[in-house]
Amino acid sequence: MCGITAIVRRPGGAIAPGTLEAMTRDVAHRGPDGMGLTFLGGAQLAEMPEGGDWRVGLGHRRLSIIDLSTEASQPMRRGALWVTYNGEIYNYVEVRAALEARGSKFATASDTEVLLAAYEAWGPKGFERLKGMWAAVVVDARRREVVVCRDRLGIKPLYVCSTGAAVAFCSELKQLRRLTTLSADQEAVSTYLNTGYEDQRRTFFREAVPVAPGTWERWSLDEAKRLGVQPYWHPEKVTAHVDDPDEAARLFAPALRLAVAEHLRSDVPVGCALSGGLDSSALAALVNEKNPKSLETFTATFPGTPVDESAWVEKVLQVVKANPHRVSPTPQRFLEELDSFVWHHDEPVGTLSQYAGWCVARLTREAQVPVTLNGQGGDEVLNGYWQSYLVHLYGAARRLHALEVTRHVVGAALGGNPQLLWQFPVMGRRFLERRKEAKRSAASAQILSSVLGADAQARRVYEIREMYLPRLLKWDDRNFMAFSVEGRYPFLDHELIELCLSFGPRALYQRGWMKEPLRRGLEGVLPQELLRRRTKLGFEIPGHDWLHGPLRATLEALVASDSSVWELVPRALGTRALEGLAAGNLEAEQFLFRALMADRWAKRFLS
Repeated sequence: MCGITAIVRRPGGAIAPGTLEAMTRDVAHRGPDGMGLTFLGGAQLAEMPEGGDWRVGLGHRRLSIIDLSTEASQPMRRGALWVTYNGEIYNYVEVRAALEARGSKFATASDTEVLLAAYEAWGPKGFERLKGMWAAVVVDARRREVVVCRDRLGIKPLYVCSTGAAVAFCSELKQLRRLTTLSADQEAVSTYLNTGYEDQRRTFFREAVPVAPGTWERWSLDEAKRLGVQPYWHPEKVTAHVDDPDEAARLFAPALRLAVAEHLRSDVPVGCALSGGLDSSALAALVNEKNPKSLETFTATFPGTPVDESAWVEKVLQVVKANPHRVSPTPQRFLEELDSFVWHHDEPVGTLSQYAGWCVARLTREAQVPVTLNGQGGDEVLNGYWQSYLVHLYGAARRLHALEVTRHVVGAALGGNPQLLWQFPVMGRRFLERRKEAKRSAASAQILSSVLGADAQARRVYEIREMYLPRLLKWDDRNFMAFSVEGRYPFLDHELIELCLSFGPRALYQRGWMKEPLRRGLEGVLPQELLRRRTKLGFEIPGHDWLHGPLRATLEALVASDSSVWELVPRALGTRALEGLAAGNLEAEQFLFRALMADRWAKRFLS
């Protein structure tokens, strides 16, 4: 895990001395173990000093995870190729073996060199052979091109900014302030304030956009011009054909074990974030199964509140050998760290619960564990959200499949998970709220149409690639990287995702239970009490208590202020939201938190 920078100068483009170094130092937190800068120019793209007529500059901050030697530092050269790269290639051992069989030689034990050698052997199509998370900028001197690539799900960030002088690629948006003046994308900010929605094809700044996940882009070195974009992952082509939950479990369990084993590859300690939920508990148990030595686990607790999951964590620790670490976030410390939190995230964060992730990341670094496994993605991959289940039943009802709906409802009531029945009125209210939003917002209308209008398989792919997961991964990246910790996500192994997409609704949903392949596949690994837990939280924060209590004065001051937020949404919305706090109005709480984030973001980045 690292921080990267690349600048491709346009003909005659003037870049102030020290720009590349400053941009790279801005992400020192992503890579505290080393920094490298390389300038290339001339007909052969040879190395040269910054004062020369360079064409491309590469910067790298290193967090050493695999091959800790200086020989594995970046930017790295292999023949006519250079790379600055952030991430991990989990199958680098297997890819290296395949390359060695072709005659490739290696000077390091790093996954970076494997990535370069794969590109050398197969060109950009080499990215298709990789399993992992990455953002890579490859300079190909033979073709005088720059090829940039992002992993299939965009776990690792990569942004592009085009100015009159250059095109720049970077890990974090704050780096671009060294190159140009940043301004707000007012439509993006307004949509976020009103709905919480973020379009993953844009940022909150007008000057930068993300490189699309699951694509590579070719850029001309001589003109700093994009030559083409090529998607390389197509999950929409997977068809659901496994309907038996037991068969799905038999397929799923070994695939998850393999993903966990590959995600444990590291030359430094690896821990596990443990919320007490099913996904993180499953990972902790499988890590313990693979390596029965004491595992370091990291948990956020909220004693005395309904969102505290300490009791469930303790149940996991009864069956998993672990050295547990705990942190109890407080609203007082949140206010103390708010400016730093905003700075590291670059863009307004959508939910207060992300502060729990921030605290867990800090705790992980304090324990000197640079890598942690995380259960993020389990719900998206296995349709673990209640709304997914209910949308499935809604679709069955629309198709007049009364028997299908009855089977789930009666099964939930008679010995299954009755939480399904309790979710009908809850989700019904939220659906009506979303319909109201859709009348006010094109973004909300797009979401509602995408979710309800698509067929089941397209909807599942949409939930993985578009809906919640991209934001969660972005926030996770900033939280972990703020403390120089690498987060890893076994549930997001792309082969595991494709396997799960082959599971039909009957394999996923049974009698009010979701994620049946995981629950059945881990029988004997986790006790039934954990596998059949009915409640579902995650690293949640007692938001109402915080916002209505210690944070209320801050929110009242915001509503009364001349914040730029009120230029985009009516101040009356803030006033009504304050009134709704006392009643526990969730929409009011979420709006006020978004307003606070947008206000602090504007002051930090736009002043």
